Amino acid sequence: MSAVVEDTCESEDVITVGIYVIVKKQDFSKIYKVSENGIVMLGKNQRVEMQEIIGKPFWSTFEMMPLPGNKGSFTLKLTDEIEPWNDLKGELSGCDNRSITDDGTSQRLSKEEILQLQEAGKTGKEIIIYFKRKHEKIGGLRMDALAQMLSYSDVQSDGLHLLYSNGFQGLPAAAMINRIGMNTNGYLINLHPGNIPQTTFIEAMNFPQELKDRHLAVNIYSFLRLHYQELETEIKENGTLLTSDIGEDNNTLKRKLESEEPEIEAAELKKPKKSANKLKWLLETKRAVDLLSGTKARGLTIVAKEHPLQIANALLPFLGISRPFVIFHAHREPLQETYIELKQKRNVINMKLFTNFLRSYQVLPNRTHPDILTNDTGGYILTGYLVE
Repeated sequence: MSAVVEDTCESEDVITVGIYVIVKKQDFSKIYKVSENGIVMLGKNQRVEMQEIIGKPFWSTFEMMPLPGNKGSFTLKLTDEIEPWNDLKGELSGCDNRSITDDGTSQRLSKEEILQLQEAGKTGKEIIIYFKRKHEKIGGLRMDALAQMLSYSDVQSDGLHLLYSNGFQGLPAAAMINRIGMNTNGYLINLHPGNIPQTTFIEAMNFPQELKDRHLAVNIYSFLRLHYQELETEIKENGTLLTSDIGEDNNTLKRKLESEEPEIEAAELKKPKKSANKLKWLLETKRAVDLLSGTKARGLTIVAKEHPLQIANALLPFLGISRPFVIFHAHREPLQETYIELKQKRNVINMKLFTNFLRSYQVLPNRTHPDILTNDTGGYILTGYLVE
């Protein structure tokens, strides 16, 4: 088993408390936040104590040592010896079976016997490493589709980039932040429909604080309300936050967005102020509105599980002229309807709707072949450019 971490943003060479690492055991991988007495569940019945990885170098390999008297629990032991896969694949897996007759009377192995065979073998050491994701958790967003989204949306180290993401664990935002990079002039405004943004992948990347400050996670309803209605705030001495809305709704879409705004914001306005963190959501929203008031977005990316048409209509006015937009969806029909509606407005050009076919190959001596089990689709992408 090994613990690894991306070294793009971490200058230290050892594992410390509070960072995220990827724990790998054969074909199983899991993201883990390092703590003093942390425990990781590998599968259903393997409980691993992780305190031994603290202070060890990244990419270290550990052997799982069973705890006596505690079935299913393991501790870790640092090891420097890893038997290469080329040496192991030539070993015989059993006796010659040419003289064995299958008469149906062979005794079946129980689960305990199988576990004993595993412990007696070499399963406690790392043989080969794979990295697998459950594609359902990230909306079927595949690595080839993610790479194309970054290219078509023209994500660079400078400029303002606008993203709407819902239900992808923060994967698109993490990829865009990583491409913007440190010590640049780029910013990412990440719009989301809920009260709390999904930042699983952003935290797991161990980005430095300077890069995290370039990521503004804002509720889309609050953002549109502040932008169109010029929300003014006044804080009284008792800490109660009063709001006064100036102006009327511009169209039916903004009225709908206002009616669907989460009730938690209204409740938050009535609560007394206990700390500066109470106004964090409002300050970040105001900062995002100010950024887009001075300039247009360099690119617009929409990665949604819901129908993207209304989202595109609401966010396209914030996109600069002759700048690209990219819309990703797991199904083709919503993007077809969006394509037709945007085409009729005559303010977008060069629209393309496509999907990719990606197939992995297993490379072996004299018998390289495609993987048998392959996901046939990685979603659909709609791209285009905004014009006057």
